[in-house]
Amino acid sequence: MNVLVTGGTGFIGSHLVERLLQRKFKVYALVRDPLNLKWLTGTKASLLTGDLLHFPPFPEDFDYIFHLAGLTKSYRVENFYQVNHQGTINLLQKAVNQKKPPRKFIFLSTLAVSGPSPSLQGVKEEEAPRPLTHYGRSKFLAEEACRQAKGKFPVAIIRVSAVYGPRDKDFLSFFQVINKGILPLVRPGQRFLSLCYLHDLIQALELTMEKEFPSGEIFHVAHPQPVSWDELGLKSAQALERRACRVYIPLWLLFLAAVINFPKDKFTQSTSALNLQKYKDLKQKYWIADTSKIQKLLGFQAQYDLPKGLSETVTWYRQHHWL
Repeated sequence: MNVLVTGGTGFIGSHLVERLLQRKFKVYALVRDPLNLKWLTGTKASLLTGDLLHFPPFPEDFDYIFHLAGLTKSYRVENFYQVNHQGTINLLQKAVNQKKPPRKFIFLSTLAVSGPSPSLQGVKEEEAPRPLTHYGRSKFLAEEACRQAKGKFPVAIIRVSAVYGPRDKDFLSFFQVINKGILPLVRPGQRFLSLCYLHDLIQALELTMEKEFPSGEIFHVAHPQPVSWDELGLKSAQALERRACRVYIPLWLLFLAAVINFPKDKFTQSTSALNLQKYKDLKQKYWIADTSKIQKLLGFQAQYDLPKGLSETVTWYRQHHWL
């Protein structure tokens, strides 16, 4: 079986490539820079040099296509739509042009498409999308493109919550701050979110590839038990074996920092970790996904609770001298 993985050098994609190779699939990874393979160095993955806007010729038809590549940060708004929306359209067209259609096209989307939930109950896939940011809106448009192709070959859409685990750099700064003895907590009020450990997401992607279901189906993927930011911080400190002093940060201060970063990002043509788009996400009280659908239809069961996932993540960070 031939499999294409876009975003194969990234945090999630590299783990998926390794898993597919373990299962003896012939794996092709779309890479922008063959000199910067990161985690794919030394693997048996075949490399296709290009990106979502400039595809190389495909050497053969693919049985499965995992579309994981995407843009999560940019100081230019149009970049989100060019890469996430138009890039997905381009890849779908490549799939349509195959002599033999793929057995399944699996698109990795985000809970940012669904938007924040009104309560701890969690948002369901069937509810109207409410993306708050350009990232979320561009991924929603990409989902729409996938659904338009659902009659040409089987399509699946995975909306995943925040993902953490080995090789992840997004949560790393959070761990680094706690490792220094500081536990930052946003106030006023508690905030809750769904989390997904890396290997649980890989399990969900495999199930999506293997199981039968109607084309165009959307699945939320996360651990079914939401956590508060306070709990995440405290359990991260426990995993790090650090005594951390709680530092309460008011929302207005985060907003002020995001406003200050806006002109700086424009001038330096970079994206600060805290920007106005990120602030829209951070101020929400609930980012929670209802995962009952994927449990019922695909048999998905999360294997990593928060303490186990954090422990494995911290161990990996330390082994690789990231902490």
